[in-house]
Order: sequence, then structure tokens, then C-alpha cells
Amino acid sequence: MVSAFKVFEVVEDVDLATIAFKLKDYRLMKIEDVNGREVEVGVEIRDLKLNKGCLTGVVEETMIASLNYKGEILRTPISLRTLFEFHPYRERLMLIVAAKKNRANRIASLFSSILSARKTGVLEALIPHENLKAFYEEKKNSAKVVFFDNIRIPGVRKLSLYGDQLANTALYNEYLKLGKVWYVVFEAEEGMVVGVTRNCVITFFSKIDYDDALKFIEEKILPLTVKP
Repeated sequence: MVSAFKVFEVVEDVDLATIAFKLKDYRLMKIEDVNGREVEVGVEIRDLKLNKGCLTGVVEETMIASLNYKGEILRTPISLRTLFEFHPYRERLMLIVAAKKNRANRIASLFSSILSARKTGVLEALIPHENLKAFYEEKKNSAKVVFFDNIRIPGVRKLSLYGDQLANTALYNEYLKLGKVWYVVFEAEEGMVVGVTRNCVITFFSKIDYDDALKFIEEKILPLTVKP
């Protein structure tokens, strides 16, 4: 099963204790009628814990979904639970959200609005092209897929390569002269197949539990990032 994460950086001047205070018991809910039944929909933050120098918790989003059943549209409430961790790293404060890009962005924006009067209190973490390239090239033949952006060829936005020995090909080296590495899928030393983008979307294509995924991100991905 594919697992997705995204990493952000808290640029607002705030510590974990203040974050915990602001997030504690946060609820933004309203009542909606679903087939004659009143249900709460909205967002709440639950299960906050300060543990080993990190702040963890869950964002629970409840909404009304419309489902098609044999041509009939049925409305039903659903809840999405998303795990997150605020992780201090080298005098910086990172936010790791266990969700795909769109939901992770939504949650990061929610935290930014709670923690700061401005919308830029939480930003995407950034991995420079040079750092990402060096990371997967350290293990020979580890790259399986590479996407390049900032292409200098008129009319071409992205280029991609697929294979088992990409880093050793002439075409790979030619593409490096034409653009920058945007996304790479590679086999990590631990035997996992992982995808990473420069804006810190991490996808585990191998089966992995939440704690091991966090450990990999904390130990392998965070050192690749630079301050926004």
C-alpha cells in the first residue's frame, strides 16, 4: 500500500509549547442536516502529545460525501484522520504531515492560520536540486524514475526517464544539462522504494509502518532541506 507524506517548515517564531497551547481543543464545527439527522461537520485537532521533543497529534476533518448507489445519490458524513508531527531540527521547526499533497497543503494552511496572523507562517520545505541528485546517486543504480523541470528547450516543461541504471546513462547526463531534478523514485538502502520531490512530497511505494516512515524522513530527508 502506498503511503504519502509532505514536509513543511514553520517559519513563524513560535515554540512547541506555544503551538500545543494554540492547537489544544481546537474545533471549528457546524451542524448540517443529512437525511433528517443532525451531524457535526468541520475540523478538530485531537490527541496532542509532547513526546521525545516532538509534538504529535491528529487532524480530524468531517464532511458530507455524495455517493452514487445504483443511480441514486446518497449523502453521508465521513471523517478523515491525518497524523502530523512538529519536529525540531537544527534550530528549525519542521512539520511532517502523513497525507498526499492536497490534504497535506490544506492542513499546513490550517496550522498557519492558527499559529500566525499571516498566511505564510508555515511554508513548504525545500530540497535543492543538487542535494536531491547527490542523495540518490550515492547508491549506484538506485534511481528508477527521474523527472526534470526548468527545461531550457522551448515548449518543453518536463522530461522524464525510466529504467534501472539511469544515473549511468548518457541521456541522464544530457538531461541534467537541460534542467533540474524535480522528482525521483529510487531504492533506498533499507530496500524500500521511495519517491521524493523537491518540495518534499515523500511517497513510500513499499509497505512501511508510520513510525518507520517518520524515522526515514527525519534521518534521510530533513538533512536534504534548506531554509525557505
